This record gives sequence, C-alpha cells and structure tokens, in this order.
Amino acid sequence: MQDKATALLMNHTIEFSPSSLEAKRVLRKIDLRIMPLVIIIYTIMLMDKNALSFAAIMGIRDDANLTGSQYSWLGSLVYFGYLFGEIPAAFLMQRLPLRQYFGCMSMLWGVVVAMHALCRDFKSLAACRFFLGAIEVCTAPVVIMILGAWYTRDEQIKRVAVWYTSSGMGNFFGAFFAWCIYQANAFRWEALFIFYGCLTLAIGFVLFFTLAASPTDALWLTDKEKAIALERVRINNTGTEIWKFNMAQLKEAFMDIRLYLIFMLLVSSGIPNGGITVFGPTIIAGFGYSTEQTILLSMAPGAAGIVGVGAAWLVAKYTNRTIGGLFPLVLSCIGVVMMFALPVQDYAERYGGYILTLQFPISVLFVVTFMTAGVAGSTKKIAFGAAYQMGYTVGNLIGPQTYRSSDAPNYYTAKYTMLAFIIFTMFLLGGIGLTHWHWNKQRAQQDTIDVQDNTLHNISGIEGFDDVTDFQQKAFKYPL
Repeated sequence: MQDKATALLMNHTIEFSPSSLEAKRVLRKIDLRIMPLVIIIYTIMLMDKNALSFAAIMGIRDDANLTGSQYSWLGSLVYFGYLFGEIPAAFLMQRLPLRQYFGCMSMLWGVVVAMHALCRDFKSLAACRFFLGAIEVCTAPVVIMILGAWYTRDEQIKRVAVWYTSSGMGNFFGAFFAWCIYQANAFRWEALFIFYGCLTLAIGFVLFFTLAASPTDALWLTDKEKAIALERVRINNTGTEIWKFNMAQLKEAFMDIRLYLIFMLLVSSGIPNGGITVFGPTIIAGFGYSTEQTILLSMAPGAAGIVGVGAAWLVAKYTNRTIGGLFPLVLSCIGVVMMFALPVQDYAERYGGYILTLQFPISVLFVVTFMTAGVAGSTKKIAFGAAYQMGYTVGNLIGPQTYRSSDAPNYYTAKYTMLAFIIFTMFLLGGIGLTHWHWNKQRAQQDTIDVQDNTLHNISGIEGFDDVTDFQQKAFKYPL
C-alpha cells in the first residue's frame, strides 16, 4: 500500500538536491513551524504533571484531608488513566486527522487540569487525575510520529534532543510559576491548577489549527515545498502517512525483540521518574529547606536538565546514540548514591546529588530516536508507540508507591529502588544498541553475498514511501 506522499510525488516531479538552498529553506520553515509547538506542548505537559507536587507543599494535603497513602495514589492514578486511554488513543490516531484529534485532546486536557481547583477531597482529585492521564496519553506517540514524518534520521537525534529540553523547561518554568503564585496569601494551589489549565487550553486551540502531522498535511507549505519536504525524508524508508490498520505489521511488531526491550526500559526508567514527579519538592524540603526555598531550588534541576540534554547530544555526536543514552544514566547513579550516602547535615551536597539524579530521563530521548529512525511501517510504528507509552505508564504508576510515609523524610527505600532500576535501564539501553549493531552486521554480510551474486537490493524511488516495515526492506539500516 502506498501513502499520501506517493500520490503527491507522482503528481509533482521535481529536481531535488538535499544540499540545495531551496531544501535548506524548507527545512528552516519546518523547524520554525514544528519544533516550537512540540516544545511548548511538552513543556506544559511537564508543568501540569508537576503541579501536584508543588500543590502538596502549598497546602492541598490539608485542604483535601489527604493521608500520605492517598497522596501517593494521586500520583499513580494518572497512569491508571494512561492504561485506560492507551488502546482508544492508538485506535483514534489511525482513524482521525491527527492535527484535529491532538488539538481537541489538548484542549480537553486543559479543562481537566483547571478542574483540580474545585476538588476538596480524595475522590474528586482521584477522578481528575485519572481522566488527566486518559487524555494526556496520546501526547508522546503523536510527537514521535510527527518527528519521524518530518525529519531525516540524521536530523532526528538533534530535534529529539531539542524536544527533550522541554523536560528541563517544564521543571524550571513550573517551579518559577509556582513560586510566583506562592507569593499570594491564599488560593495558592487552586490558582496554580487554573493557570496551567488555561495555558494548556490555549495551546490546544493553536495546535488544532496549525499543527501538521506530515508534509502532506501542512497548510503552510506549497505543493512544491511539500514535495521537497517529502524528498528530504525519502531516505528514512519509514513512510509518512497511512492511517489504516495492518494485521501483518502488528504481528511483526510482536515478533520484534525491541518491542519488549523498549517496554521494559520505559518501565525501568518510569519507576524512578514517577516517584520524583510526585515527591520531588518533598525530597528537597527533606534536606532542610523552607517551602519558598524548596520551590526556588526546584528550578535548578530543570536548568541542569537542559544542559544535560546538550551534553548527552554531544556525546552521541562523537560516539553513537547508545553511549549518548548511557551517559546521563551514569550521572544519575552518582547522584542517587550522593543522596543516601552523604551525612544528613550535608544538605547542600545532597541537593547536588538530587540535581544529578534528575539526568536519567534524558536517556529516553535516544530510545525515541531508535523508534523514529529504526522502525518502519505505519501500524508497526503505532505498536511501538503503544509499547513505549504502556511501559512509561506502568513504571510511573509504580514509582509513587515506593515512597512510604513511614520512610519520610529521607525515603531511603525509594532511593535504593531508584538506583537499582536506573542500573537496569543501562543494561536495557545497551541491549537495544547491540541488537541494532548485530542486525546491521548481518545485513552487511548479506549485502556482500548479494554483490557477488549480482542481486543487491536498492531502495526504489517509491519504496521509500510504501507502507512496508524495516524487516521487509533488505536495504534498511538500523541506527546505533
């Protein structure tokens, strides 16, 4: 089956050179239209998720009469919502126009965030957290598909790195806005949720009218520019836009070992992430800081995360993606050890360990580039996106439960758990890299045989946009 890109290119034949001024101009136009939206929506998503952790030190626990166990469950319930919304999201992504679908979901998501301000007990907060997760679940799969449709493999790692700076931005701006709102004498945590909700609602409205899922969907490109944009990504051999279910591709996805490695990796990295997301400011306060100091100090990990993304990208640039992904995990291991090994009175040094600990999510950006550049076939990509999201959901669901009220304020059990799973994540990431290396080696050996037999397979002009998987393409090369 051929996708929309094939039909457009068959009607618009152009002379294309990737180094031409026209191609570079189109790339700049794509960057200016796609990347800001991706960064903004993910930054806001992180701010929305972290809002509960700031609300906790602003008084929501007392106002809603929450026990320690109930607060932990509020962190996990978002991910029960993810589990509930996972399959419907994957179904709707292949059957609705992606731009309108994602825009509507983002607006609905903003409404649910704002509704937190009306809650005064555990039950109402639990309902809001559940529906927030069920709506928000589509975000990562949509972004992964969009980046895969717009950028070449070599371009993707840089763009995904830029996208992942939004994690640091979310932490930084989330803490900044929380500090601003904390200056009020009353209505603090309620105002926080209303502000974030309105912000999300506004960006959802913008997405509905301006986001383009692929070059064929871009209202801001001429037909010639669309053809150039498509020619740029032909080398990916991953297709760009077919929204029809393919059972054969789904079966192939379940036969691909990387599906399970990615799922386990997202579970493994999600466990420490889920706990930090809900208890981050509480951990900082446990070092001996006041509420206002805690909010201000929550900005530094966000800024460090942005620097960490740049450092990991440089490591990957001069080595490979696998090593680039292992780099922040090593830093996080050092940070966790600092938090539980240093004396209690050394709170500044332990806070430094906390900053290093928060580098581990950066490794996931390299998993995303493995998916965008290493998985082909529309339904297979959806399946991998679902595995990614499912693993992320399970891990983040478990994470808050490792923080027991009896362990406060140091939460040593949670920190030991965090260290164990960060180390496990290192092994899983290395496993994906080794799998790609092994497959490329096998294909190189087969290419040598094919050259000798004069049967070497080359990608045809149209095949680059056919809805075929990476397993079906003999010339497909996997990213390392």
